[in-house]
Amino acid sequence: MAQEESAGVLGVSVVDDQLRVVEGRKHLNEFQVLEMAHGRVRHRFDFESLEDKNIARRFAEDLNRLCESHHFQVRDAAFSLDSRMVLIKKLPVDTDLDEATLDKQIAWEVSQFTISPLHEYIVDFERLNSVPEKGDVQYVLVVTVRKRIVEYVRQIFKHTDLKLRVVDVDIFSAQRALQLNYNCKENGRIGLVDIGMSKVNVAILQGRNYYYSQEFPLPSNGTGGEETSEATAHLISKELRRIIVDQELGRSVEDLDEIYLYGEGVEDRVLEGLQNAYNVRIDRANPFRKVRLASRLKEEYATARPERFMIAVGAAIRGVQ
Repeated sequence: MAQEESAGVLGVSVVDDQLRVVEGRKHLNEFQVLEMAHGRVRHRFDFESLEDKNIARRFAEDLNRLCESHHFQVRDAAFSLDSRMVLIKKLPVDTDLDEATLDKQIAWEVSQFTISPLHEYIVDFERLNSVPEKGDVQYVLVVTVRKRIVEYVRQIFKHTDLKLRVVDVDIFSAQRALQLNYNCKENGRIGLVDIGMSKVNVAILQGRNYYYSQEFPLPSNGTGGEETSEATAHLISKELRRIIVDQELGRSVEDLDEIYLYGEGVEDRVLEGLQNAYNVRIDRANPFRKVRLASRLKEEYATARPERFMIAVGAAIRGVQ
């Protein structure tokens, strides 16, 4: 295999009971999508499912069935975890800390907000590429997940023909897909809004960096149709504005440069309601906008709810990096 072409990888996402798989590869520094598929799992992937090892086998069976029906040939996989299963913190640290000292500092910081002993968690972190505040402080993005959650994912893949290479997080998968397909201003502020069937997760990007994220539930007593869509749009507006004010990013939603919606619950009326309310670009996120699609996929998927594949595409991008 030529060095400029990477082996393919399957990006796998499970959102509630929706299973999506994307086969991607990098060729001549260009990310390509060769195949994709959408199915369902018999159980929601949530904390309750972790208590039953039999459900892991059923997840594997559902994943195997989808891969076999679409004749995926690639065996390496990148799985994107639901952000509800991880803790994400942005912590200030001294800019002059060496790596060994930073490791100890992060371990101490994590021990302050976790409820179990530190050895029960996997902790990953990276320095954010931002201008230090006040000259001597910069931010580090810290992601913490229980080891038993990652082990559960590994158990799922042990019952498949796939090899788990990467475990990602849905927020960062979506961020990666957005960065590949859209130009991000160096100091621009982007709202990335994941609309699910029962929750909304809002992430703010500062340039190409993660800045802040927060999840909030959708009302469970909606009657459906236009009334529910209006309520969803109103809730997103209210929470966006609150985040912007609380994080001292401005005073209104229009202080963001762009807003992109993705996820299983993006509806036309929600999008139109937000577009009509604000003088700022608000659109569906398209993870295939600058991606080379295999010719047989263009008509089938490029115009059919591509925003639902954001996480799977982002996981595949992570897998080939």
